[in-house]
Amino acid sequence: MEKDNIILFPGLKKRLFQFGMESLKDRQFEEAAHFFEQARELDHDDDEIDMALAVAYYESGDYQKAKEKTEDMLHKGIGDYYEIIDLYLMILMQLNMHEQVVHTLETLFEEQHVPPEKREHYQTLLKFSKRTLDNKEHNGGPSQKSAESGFGKGGFREQLIFISGLANKNIQPYKASLLNLLKDSQAHPFLQTAALNVLREHQVQTPVQVKKFDYDSAVIPSELPDLMEMPLYQAVIAKLNEELENENPVLLEQLEEMILRHQFLLFPFEFTPSNPALWAAAYRGFGHEMYGENWSNEKTAKKFQVDPAELDQAISFVFDLEQHSPSTV
Repeated sequence: MEKDNIILFPGLKKRLFQFGMESLKDRQFEEAAHFFEQARELDHDDDEIDMALAVAYYESGDYQKAKEKTEDMLHKGIGDYYEIIDLYLMILMQLNMHEQVVHTLETLFEEQHVPPEKREHYQTLLKFSKRTLDNKEHNGGPSQKSAESGFGKGGFREQLIFISGLANKNIQPYKASLLNLLKDSQAHPFLQTAALNVLREHQVQTPVQVKKFDYDSAVIPSELPDLMEMPLYQAVIAKLNEELENENPVLLEQLEEMILRHQFLLFPFEFTPSNPALWAAAYRGFGHEMYGENWSNEKTAKKFQVDPAELDQAISFVFDLEQHSPSTV
């Protein structure tokens, strides 16, 4: 009854839309989606409401609803086509639907429907998604090999739970397997770090060989610092804070979480070369890609005073690290 009375209120659609936009501005995304949904009940043919609703779904993390909404808009041909395409690609990236990203972008390029100002961004996104698919094709090896390293059968998560549980057990029966895992360059780096942390917990004072990514070195587990105390890690976080603390604190928080995940994957190693500005620039560039923003490698390199070629390589490495993160395996 109350809802029916509200619908009769004059100018309600406009007010609901305004409330939704204010909620978006305040980053109250679920509340914004609720207002936009109510506004859409009053007018199913308002492109502006549809786009705002799709953005609210995306920002609130409801990627499936955002995907359905943008696909519906693309199918009906309503709204700004490339604005919707940009949002759609961002949603697909969040859902790890890289095959659909590749299909969408290749279709746009084949039909020559890519505006010049978006060409570089779309090419980068296409390259990233193709690289992800290539990685997935070859990702069977690490998880399977780690399962054969003395810990019994099981997939990645089962292995992780088992290894982490060794922190409070006698590790002597498993020590050889832990050491084999650490020096197996084909093992998953996240599991390797978990194994190394077990050795740290047990204060192992003898050198152990660690091979992951392109790194290969002997370390003494008991002497390793805490992950968050790694000097380069702290320097990269500090540099990003300088750039984003006032400009985009939400993105800063997301990138800090990502860098922590990546440092866990790298541990006990750090980024190479050890240039904080280079890796801060790489994560800033990756942030642009996360949000589907148009950006320039050269301008970003100039802003952070780093070499554009090195920046491109660093962003590629960041991308590879993200593909090894637990949420993507």
